[in-house]
Amino acid sequence: MTRKDARVKMSKAKRANPRARKATRTKAVKRQPMSDRVKKMRLEARRELRFKAQKKALKEQAKLAAEAAENERLRVEGLLDNTVFAEFISKNVGKKAISVIKLLNSPQTDEKIAADLDVKINEIRRILNVLDSYGVARYDTNKDSKGWLTFKWYLDGEKLTELHQNAVTAKPESLYKMPENCNDFFYCGKCYDEAKVILPFDAAYESQFKCDGCGKSLKQLSKEEARALFEEASGSGKEITAAPA
Repeated sequence: MTRKDARVKMSKAKRANPRARKATRTKAVKRQPMSDRVKKMRLEARRELRFKAQKKALKEQAKLAAEAAENERLRVEGLLDNTVFAEFISKNVGKKAISVIKLLNSPQTDEKIAADLDVKINEIRRILNVLDSYGVARYDTNKDSKGWLTFKWYLDGEKLTELHQNAVTAKPESLYKMPENCNDFFYCGKCYDEAKVILPFDAAYESQFKCDGCGKSLKQLSKEEARALFEEASGSGKEITAAPA
């Protein structure tokens, strides 16, 4: 049998076998170049699948973040519901401090907090500075479109938990320590006997050296004078308010 006859015989066999014919057609199709239109359709389909996958992942992340934020909010409110802790915050930070802490569940500017609570911004800044001295409030700085620095305050949940534990378990006198990193203190001569409030320089500056209670100018104390008041209060068992050590 010649080679030509063998090829003819093989060709007839393929035509007689459906599987062989299908395989031959498949090979032929594979050998055909893919058109630009088909390539584009496949590329768009892959992009669409990736986009949907990314969108789903982002949605899931946002859901988890929202759940975590809500759980943290409820946890913080639980801490603030403690009568002893709430009284400590009110006496040592300010009457509006609990409301301020609740708003810090998400980053806020002092202007926004003041507007939401309808409180003078100087009072909000004083509260934030005292919270910062406790480590409970933190802030990030950014520049706005005009180049001005803006401060966004947020809550340090771990520090709040530590402060809560100290407030509800420690003896009162151990919570009132004079900050050693400050040399200038201020107090109101009219309100001190009742309020027992001594402000370090930063907090007094934010309140424009005015008493939050009566509005009168604050009187300056040296570090030695402030220490004497602290020791007097400690010896009498009275509580005295100031930024923590």
